[in-house]
Amino acid sequence: MNIEPEEETRRRFGNKISFMGDFKDRMIVVVLDQVQAQMAEDAGAVAVIPIDGIKQTVVAVEGVQRTTDLSTIKKIMSRVLIPVIGRVRVGHVLEAKAMEAAQVACIDESEYLNPIMSAYNHTYTPYFMFREGPDGANGFAYKMEKRTIPKYPFKIPFICGAADMSEVLQQIYEGASMVRTKCADDEETHDASKTFEIVRKIMGSLDDIINADETRMYQLAGSYNARPALLQMIKEQRRLPVPFFAAGSIYMPIDVAMLMALGCDGVIVSNRVFNILSPETRLENIMAAIKKYKEPEELAKIIERSGGYGPKPK
Repeated sequence: MNIEPEEETRRRFGNKISFMGDFKDRMIVVVLDQVQAQMAEDAGAVAVIPIDGIKQTVVAVEGVQRTTDLSTIKKIMSRVLIPVIGRVRVGHVLEAKAMEAAQVACIDESEYLNPIMSAYNHTYTPYFMFREGPDGANGFAYKMEKRTIPKYPFKIPFICGAADMSEVLQQIYEGASMVRTKCADDEETHDASKTFEIVRKIMGSLDDIINADETRMYQLAGSYNARPALLQMIKEQRRLPVPFFAAGSIYMPIDVAMLMALGCDGVIVSNRVFNILSPETRLENIMAAIKKYKEPEELAKIIERSGGYGPKPK
C-alpha cells in the first residue's frame, strides 16, 4: 500500500518520466552478454536490456521463461556506462524488487516472460488523479486488483508494453514511465509487420484524441476506459506524456526510419541484430536512421551501406 505523501509520489514519478525522456531519439539494444553490450554502447545505444542466452533450455527444464540471471546483469553493468534495464515477469513484484536492489536503471515489465499474478492488491493514488479536482486533491485512493506490478512505490522507472491506445493509457495511469509496443509472440520469432500495425493503430488513436472536441473526448474516455483528465493532458501536449518506443523484431535501419516517421520516440533493437555479419555497422546505421529519418538522401546512403535493405538474420 502506498502510504507516503502524495507530493512525494508525484515528484518521484515526474523524475522518472524526466529520466526516460532522455532516451528519446535513441535506441535501446537487447543483448546477451558484455561483448554485445559494449558493441551497443559504442554504436550509440542509450541503454541495453540483457536477456537469458539459454532461454530454450530453461523453458524445457523449468517450464518457465524467467528473468535474466543477476550475475549476467552485474557483469554487463560493470562493463558499460550506459543504463542497464532489468526485464521481469508481469506481476512479479519480488523480481522487480530484486532488480531495483541490484541497481538497474529501470525495469521492463515484459510479456515476453511468463506472467505471474501479483500477490498484492494495489491500493495507491495514481499520479494522474492529482489533476482531477477534489478527489485527487484530497488524496482519494483508487483501489484496483491488477496482474501488473504496482509501480509508484518503486524508485526506478518502468517500461511496459501496449497493443492499443486503451493499454497505453492504462499503463501510463498505473505508473509506466515509458510505453513500448507489445509483442504477442516471442521476440525471436515476432514479425515486424505486427509492430508496424500496433504503431499505426496507436498513432491513429493519438490523432483522434488531439483533434477531439469536448463531447468526443468523453466518448473516447469511455471507449478507452480512461480518465478524461489524462486524455485532456494528451490533447494539450499533442503527444503522449511518456516516451513511446517501438519493439519487436527491429533490426533493419529503413524500418527504424519508418517507425520514427510514424511518430515513435525511439526503438528497442532486437538481439537478432547480432546474427548479422557486421552487427557493429548495422547498429551504427540504425542510429543514423533514427537521427536522419527526415532526410531521404541520407536514408539512401544508409540503405547502400546496409547492403540493400539488409540481409535477414539467421
